[in-house]
Amino acid sequence: MKKKGVILYYVTAGYAALTLATGLYFLSAGTKPTADVEASYQNNLHSIWLGNWEPGEVRTFRIDGKPIVLWRRDTAEIAAAMEQFDPDISKEEWSKALNDGTLALEMGPETYNRLEWFIASPINVGGYGCIVLAKAGDYDGFLDPCQAVHFDMWGHPKKGPTTENLNVTPAQFSEDRQTVFLDLSGMPTTR
Repeated sequence: MKKKGVILYYVTAGYAALTLATGLYFLSAGTKPTADVEASYQNNLHSIWLGNWEPGEVRTFRIDGKPIVLWRRDTAEIAAAMEQFDPDISKEEWSKALNDGTLALEMGPETYNRLEWFIASPINVGGYGCIVLAKAGDYDGFLDPCQAVHFDMWGHPKKGPTTENLNVTPAQFSEDRQTVFLDLSGMPTTR
């Protein structure tokens, strides 16, 4: 009789261990990210060398099927953009703060880089998905030629049938400001 009890004990313990192992396997398998989530979190940083860019120059790139516009604003364009951002301060006052260096000192190098370099997706997602033209339109920012949408220098629509802003690309600059690293994971692609 004792042998039956010992065998029954081992069989029950074996089933319990098997049930626990199966449960732990499915628990760990259920917490893994799916393939689409893993693909969206892949390293999507791209670098662009900025060493030979002149102030006022605009270039459009296509990286992994995603168009990106990089605009290095000169001081006059930065002053105009700041006037659009804060109309209470005149363009002349912004120009003075830019030329004497007080604006760059107050903002710090990282924030000032975001003024000097405007990086966005030139796709009007609120319209037909057209590529917008840089340094064009009534506000000297961007123009969607398909719907005649005029954007300001910050990518905000000011005139036309859309209310969607242009997508600003997340970017980080190297310490020497010669390279920009772009995160294109959330940028739209052309159709």
